[in-house]
Parts: sequence; C-alpha cells; structure tokens
Amino acid sequence: MTVSTKDDKRATTPNGLDSHDVAGQVVEERQLLVASNRGPVTFSQRADGSFSARQGSGGLVTAVSAVLQGQQAIWIAAAMTAGDRTRAAAAEEAGETLITPHGSGSRFKLRFVLPTTEAYNQYYNEISNPLLWFLQHYLWDTPRSPDITHKTWEAWREGYVTVNRMFAEEIIRACDGLDTEPVIMLQDYHLYLCGGMIREMRPQAIIQHFIHIPWPDPDYWRLLPAEMRRAICEGMLGCDIIGFQTPDHARSFLYTCEAYVPDVGVSYGDGTVTWQGRTIKVAHYPISIDTEAVRRTAHSQEARAYERYLPTYFNEFTILRIDRAEPSKNIVRGFNAFDRFLEAHPEYKNRVNFIAVTQPSRMDVEEYRDYLDDMSATVGRINAKYANVETGWQPITIIMGESYPRVLAAMRWYDVLLVNSIIDGMNLVAKEGALVNERSGVIILSEGAGAALQLGEHCLMVSPADVEGTAEAIHQALTMPFSERQRRGRALRELVEHEDVREWFRDQLADIGALVQSRQSQ
Repeated sequence: MTVSTKDDKRATTPNGLDSHDVAGQVVEERQLLVASNRGPVTFSQRADGSFSARQGSGGLVTAVSAVLQGQQAIWIAAAMTAGDRTRAAAAEEAGETLITPHGSGSRFKLRFVLPTTEAYNQYYNEISNPLLWFLQHYLWDTPRSPDITHKTWEAWREGYVTVNRMFAEEIIRACDGLDTEPVIMLQDYHLYLCGGMIREMRPQAIIQHFIHIPWPDPDYWRLLPAEMRRAICEGMLGCDIIGFQTPDHARSFLYTCEAYVPDVGVSYGDGTVTWQGRTIKVAHYPISIDTEAVRRTAHSQEARAYERYLPTYFNEFTILRIDRAEPSKNIVRGFNAFDRFLEAHPEYKNRVNFIAVTQPSRMDVEEYRDYLDDMSATVGRINAKYANVETGWQPITIIMGESYPRVLAAMRWYDVLLVNSIIDGMNLVAKEGALVNERSGVIILSEGAGAALQLGEHCLMVSPADVEGTAEAIHQALTMPFSERQRRGRALRELVEHEDVREWFRDQLADIGALVQSRQSQ
C-alpha cells in the first residue's frame, strides 16, 4: 500500500483545488452529520428545570467547530447521563427534532440515541469496552482470556447490534427531508456495524468512518468468532471511506478484509477494497491537537497556579510521563527502565526526578485495577531501593488525578518525556509535549505509538518491551548536547504546528469532496 503525504493529497484533488477549498465546498453544499458514542456536550438540569450544557474539549469537537465556520453540524450521540436523557425527553415533549445546546450561535445541533440502560451497558461495558478495546490494543492474555460465553453473545446481539441499529435509524431520520445527500462521518470502534446498516436503508448515502485506535493484524482477530469479526468488517465496508491513524493500521484492515470477507477484492497499491459492486477507499489521517487551544491552556491562569508547587517535584533533571493508568500505556516497564538507568548510572542519584502524572481509568475493569496495583507496587519498590533519607530525595513521584492545565504546566519543564506505550492509535501526549515544552526536552517515543511515523525522526525511539534499551535512551537524552536538544525540539514543534487538528479534519473532507465529484462525473 503506497503512503501519500498531505501535500500529495492536496496536489491530486480531481478538480485541481487545494484541499482547503474542497473541504470548504463540501461543508457549504452538504449537511454534515457526525455520529459518535459520546456527544459534543453533556447536559445537566438546573433546579428551575432549565438545562446547562458543558462542551467537551476533545479534538473532534474542536476540528468540526473550526472548519464549519458559519454552518451547523448535526451530531448524533448516545444519551450517556441522566441530564442527557432528561434533555432528550424535554425535546420530544416539545416536538423538537434537533436540540441546540447553546442557543442559535452553536456549531452543533443534537439528536440523541436512547437505548435502554441494559442495552447500553452490553454495547459499551461488555463489547466496546473491554472486548474490542483490549483486542485492538493487543492486551489479551490469550492463554487465559477472553472467553466468549453465552453472556458475550447476548451482549453482542442485544447490546452492540441493537445500539448500532438505533444509531443507524437515528441517522436515517436526520437525513430525511434534506435537499441533498448529507455527509455522514462515523467515529470509532463503538459503531463498526452502523455503516453497513445505513447502506442497506440508504444506498446512495455518503459515509466515512474514522477509527481512533489501532487495528491489529488478522491473526489476532481470530480471538473473536467468525460471525463477529465478519460482521465488523462488512459493517465498515458499508462506508465509502474508512480512515485510520497510520498506514500500518490501514494496511492491517486490508489484510483483515482479505482474510475474513468472502468475495472481496483488495488492492494494496491504491488502498481500496472492492465488495458488492462498490469500491471503498482505505486511508490514513493522523490526528493531531488544537495548537492554539493547547498553548492558551498551558499559559492560562489556572495552569500558572500549579507553578507554585510543581517545581517542588522537579530536580536538576526531570523525567515526565503523562498517561491514563491502563495496561496499554506500558507504565510499569517505564518505571523498571528508570530503575535500570539508576542502577547503571548511580551518579544521577539525588539529581534526577521521575514524575508520573496519571489518571485512573475504567476502574470497573479488573485488569485496570490490577495494573494500577502493579504500578504502585513497582514505584514503592524502586523508591525503597534508592531513596535518600538524609536529603529527602525519592526517585519517583506519582501525581494522581485529572487536571489538563496541570498536565500542560508540567510539560513545559521536562528534560525527558517518556512515551513508551505498547500500542496507541496516536498518543497526543507526544504532540502536546513537543508544542509547549520550554527546556528543549527530549521525547523518548515507543515504536508502537501512532505518533512514531510523524515524530520519530526527531525523538529517541524504543521498542515498548525493551527495558534495557529504554534505560539507555534515558541516559542518551540526559547527556545529549543542548544544541542537539534544541534542534530536535524545534523540528518537533514545527511538525505539530504545521499539521494541527484542523488539517486532520480538512484532509478527510477533501477526500469526501473528491468522492462526491467522482460520483457526479459518472
């Protein structure tokens, strides 16, 4: 499969237009429908019965808002909170088909999908997480798990299939009455079946699906029964364009289709799948960050407030990592690599601090709880091994809890940022660190992170399981000449600034525009 750069895509637009022009044309001419499990806002009901809406800060919301300009998208999402459900009920009672979160100036209008509590739990907590998430991050301890039981099949059929169909039907209702065929943009692993269901009901639909997490190779998909994995592939092949973070993930999807979908034609040269008389484009669009918003938050009053105590954690040399506390982030091996570094280079004792800012995640999943326990035990062992009672120095500090301004405040001052995840869709921490760091810090980056393809040339690359190699990379980073650190830091920052989240979204719209033009010319 050939890999084209952004510049290549902009140069080969069928009508010769720049991708920004094509993206703008798509938005001007067609209604945009975005569908995702989580919506762009969360509703709460006030004591007087009115509603407040808190907008999310995710990259997708930012990207859509930036590109839409004067237009409005219709966003279809599951009602995840009691406030969402109450707001949806109020809209139905008032005869509203679309909910406007913040008044007439909002960039979004909402439609809610309202599954039963049981169906949603089966779709989200039993299939999407942890079954699909664990599979797609290669996290299963395969001699022991997963076990596909009658409860799994029940959750699949009565939860995942049911909720995907509810999304598809709600999307079709949103399409009805529009003058032109809208652009439907599905998001992530929660909605794998939705594209095929929409195609059955609306054959001329324009559907794109972006997958935010990795896509494993076909052999690993055999952990799922044939019915499930084939339904996932065929559901996605109902779309016109399927997007992934990296060329490797896109290529793995092509392999998976070839392995498990009967009568499919796969062209690795141009990244397409031919199936049931249609050609589906498989592409990669590496997601990025909202550079303006990240910088604004990093220098906000709230972030600066953390400068009163964060320096107490720093030292002559500071190593930082920012992660959710979950197995794919490979946190324990990172701690063990630091242990090995101190063992091999004792001259750094009392001079280097390792700060891990982490947020507990999915504590209802046993594997996540166990991993958090492993993290705490590993830190306790290393601190007991090296701590200096006389000076009060301990090598590792864990800062627990969620605060994005605190994360960005800490990123400004690292000497080394350790990002050694086993596998990631992208890992935006690496891009955030590259943008805001003010000490010409060095990034140690895992080959398994999606960001490796874009940023790897200017980082120190490590294999996620290589504890010794990661320890050596820490030493290399801390002894690197300052001029070399500056060169790498400048190159990383320019890359992130050049390809921010708006470009990620425009590139997808440009390919959708090329598809529309191709259809019109036939």
